[in-house]
Amino acid sequence: MKLLLFLILYVPSAYSVECQWWQTKYSAASVDRHPRQGTSGVREHPRKEYCRNKWKDADIYFKQFSDDPIVGWSHKGEVFKKWERSEMQLLLEILPTLPAWTEVKSYNFRRAKDSMYKGNSASSELINKSIILYDLFFKEQNKKSIIVHESSHHIYKKLGPEGVNEFVDLSGWKLEVDQAGKVYEIPPKVLIKPDSSVSKEEDFSNHVEEFYVSPESYAKKYPKIHQFLKGRLK
Repeated sequence: MKLLLFLILYVPSAYSVECQWWQTKYSAASVDRHPRQGTSGVREHPRKEYCRNKWKDADIYFKQFSDDPIVGWSHKGEVFKKWERSEMQLLLEILPTLPAWTEVKSYNFRRAKDSMYKGNSASSELINKSIILYDLFFKEQNKKSIIVHESSHHIYKKLGPEGVNEFVDLSGWKLEVDQAGKVYEIPPKVLIKPDSSVSKEEDFSNHVEEFYVSPESYAKKYPKIHQFLKGRLK
C-alpha cells in the first residue's frame, strides 16, 4: 500500500517535451478564458509544455541543411563538408528576413571548403536546387545580398525565353555576326558589375542583387529594369 502511494505521488503530471536546439521550451501555464467570452461557460484550461522556434520558420529551414556532396558537381576539386551548428544558426537568423520572392524555402543549403574561383563565397546548382556556401561566405559582411544573388540564378531559370529576352534587351545585350556567320553575344557597354560580362544570367543576378541592396538608387539608375523586376519578383 505504501509503495502504491509513493508511485502515485511521484508520477509526473505531464509528459516533458524535448525541444530541438533551434527551439525554446515553454513550461505549462494556465490560459485564461478570452475576455470577450464573458460568462459563456468557457473555463481556464491547462497548457502543456511546448516548443517554439527561436527564429521564424526555423523548423522549415533546418530541414534544408544538407551534409551530402552534390553528385556530379561540375566544380571539380571542391570539397564538401558538414555544417557546424553556429553556421546553421547564422542562416536561421538570416533566411526569414529575406524577401519572399527569393524563394529561399525552395532550396537546400550545402557547405564546401573553398571555391575553385578565387574570391567566390557562394555558388548555385540548379538541378538539385542547391546553394553552396564556402568558408569565405562566413567572413563576408554582406551575407544577405550574397544569398539573394545566388537565389537569383534559380529565379533566372524560371523567367522563360520571353522573360530572358525582355531582360537582355533592357540591359543592353546585343548580337553580332562575324564574317564567318558565327553569332556572338555582346555584353552591355556599361556594366552594373564587372562580372556581368560573363553571361546574361550573371548580369541578371547582379541586377537583382542591386535591386535588393539599394532599391531607391537602383530605381533611378535603371528605371526600366526596375519596373521589369518589380513585375517579376513578387
